[in-house]
Amino acid sequence: MDNMGRYLTQDHALCDTLFRKTQRAVGNASWHEARQAMAHFQHALERHMLIEERILYPAFERAIGRAVSPTEDMRADHLRIRAMAQRLSDAVIASDMDAFVTHAEALLLLQHQHSEREEGMLYPMIDRVLARSSADVLDAMRAYGTYDACARAA
Repeated sequence: MDNMGRYLTQDHALCDTLFRKTQRAVGNASWHEARQAMAHFQHALERHMLIEERILYPAFERAIGRAVSPTEDMRADHLRIRAMAQRLSDAVIASDMDAFVTHAEALLLLQHQHSEREEGMLYPMIDRVLARSSADVLDAMRAYGTYDACARAA
């Protein structure tokens, strides 16, 4: 049986794959390909964060009876991740390899730290707290956006 944490961990891997595709294209100075890959990465990344912000985190916060929880820090990370992804996109649009490399290193570090906290602490906690409603939450997460398009781009 799939659970919410496993689903989102697989989604992290999809985003990572799409980002590596962007990095390869930039490394080859294939800017047209890099722009397409970056757009796919940003779409998958935004879809992932919105699933958490609009479905998973609110369900968890309702279940524990308060809005202040570890999800507050995750939302703050999402703001930083979005800003960094935009800087990367700007670098790709400008065909600026140096800026891309600089921002890519920062994004990779931020995403790694964020994913470790989610996968190591938050997702297991949410899976336990939402065990009774996990099927409904997981169905809502799967239905959100266009996962298939993201997966095909990988």
